[in-house]
Amino acid sequence: MRNEASPWGISTSVLLHGLLAASVMLLPSPKRSSGPEEERVSVAILTPRQFEVSTRPPAPPIEEAPRAPMPEAPAPAPSAPRFPATPAMIRPTRMLSAKTLADPRSKQARADLRTFASDERMVQLCNLEAMDQIRQWHADFQPERVVPYATAEEKITGTTIAANGAAFRSRKNWYSLKFKCQLAKDGESVIGFEFLVGDPVARDKWDELGLPAVH
Repeated sequence: MRNEASPWGISTSVLLHGLLAASVMLLPSPKRSSGPEEERVSVAILTPRQFEVSTRPPAPPIEEAPRAPMPEAPAPAPSAPRFPATPAMIRPTRMLSAKTLADPRSKQARADLRTFASDERMVQLCNLEAMDQIRQWHADFQPERVVPYATAEEKITGTTIAANGAAFRSRKNWYSLKFKCQLAKDGESVIGFEFLVGDPVARDKWDELGLPAVH
């Protein structure tokens, strides 16, 4: 018997050889060794002027001149002294002249007031109120007389009297006085009063101002 190869065996053998050849062709080829890679160096071409500048020794540092100290700011000028404002008028809440006139010892004063004209009567009532209020305000004063026109005439407006230049006598001395007096509509009683006591009046001014001395 002849030993004939099976057609399937030949076909299989051919197929395996074909696949082997294809796989060999698909393998990546080995890289050639090109030796160590050279290091690249950048080179700049200088002009003669640039070369001279680059090789010149560095100049010594310039020392800065010391700065002059800044002048100190001048101290602020002291502010002007503040003087106290004009003293406020004293405004008592209780009127005193009516009680003084109601005293039995004031019988003659009540009789004298009835003899005065309306304006003069109001002035006398305000003078009396001024003396009572000053005495009540400060025990050191013992007013015994008021002149409402010592340095300026008093002003009468209806039943209001303003005496900005008055003076009063106490313990043999004269003192400047300012007051404003409000009387009732009939002018027979004081219903409002405010005053301000000033400095003593110089003795050499008494005669000029019509302020009699007490001997």
